[in-house]
Amino acid sequence: MPDQPSRMPRRRALLASLAAASALAAPSRLTAAQDYPDRPITLVVPFPPGAVTDRVGRSLAAELGRRLGQQVIVDNVGGASGTLAGKKVLGARPDGYTLLLGTVNDMVLAPIVMRAGYAAKDFTPIAKMFLVPTILVANPSLPADTADAFIEYARRARGPIQLGATGLATLQTFGGVMLADAAGFKFEVVPYRGGGPLLADLVAGQIQVATISLSSALALIRQGKLKSLGLIALRRDPTAPELPTVNEGRLVRGIEADLWGGLAGPPGLAAGVQARLSAVVRDILADPAFREAEARAGTVLAPYADPGAFAAFLAREHDRLAALAATVKVE
Repeated sequence: MPDQPSRMPRRRALLASLAAASALAAPSRLTAAQDYPDRPITLVVPFPPGAVTDRVGRSLAAELGRRLGQQVIVDNVGGASGTLAGKKVLGARPDGYTLLLGTVNDMVLAPIVMRAGYAAKDFTPIAKMFLVPTILVANPSLPADTADAFIEYARRARGPIQLGATGLATLQTFGGVMLADAAGFKFEVVPYRGGGPLLADLVAGQIQVATISLSSALALIRQGKLKSLGLIALRRDPTAPELPTVNEGRLVRGIEADLWGGLAGPPGLAAGVQARLSAVVRDILADPAFREAEARAGTVLAPYADPGAFAAFLAREHDRLAALAATVKVE
């Protein structure tokens, strides 16, 4: 092999150039993180206007913009139980200028149920943001005012009761189906692209019953335009302690469908940008005015957890919801 010696210098030169490029790239990434942000940021929200994620997203965008000194633009990308938004962020450049206000639905449950081609572990976790229970709500004309009364009404029905829900692969929908399975009746799920269109039809009487986040429905309940049949939760919510859970009656026990949301970025997000955003979210979550405004709207802010703790939480949620998806059938 007479040409091997001539190859060695070329190989050493190639390795040296790669090492030099790597050494130059590290300071470049550090500089980018230090300068971040130097232009507007897009916050992708996985549901249309009217959903709890949209409302929290707009509040968060305003706070992030004020604290980071750059405009944060909300981009509503609804459809496919939130997975269209998840895919958009996963395909974005990992520079911190495209972020996701994700939820249990688009980050964990829908990818499992719909085989969407990604999982929660593919995102760069930044911070868990909020908690909110699912609620079973009805048009005021429905002849039932409690969970038990509704269950008895549904059992007497000649066929399945139509249930409005935000997608087929969301925890709100699963909560309704779990309630029906436990109580011995059937729901026929009518999927909507988001909470806004669903609530409009529910108030208008186009559908009679729906499962949705408490935060989305609370104002309409307090205005008398909808009535609560019960939170699909194990305990009452501190933002609306007057509303009972479905588990407080005689007919079902142990049914829950608590929702959560958090901030995430594309895979490969620079550690400095991740840390900067996480620190800003920590300060937002600790702001008394922000907490009070969210509580009035029916949203409980999550205790701050660093990106590592959020990643561990996402892994646990994936295992829990994969087991749930194997047992619950949405029709």
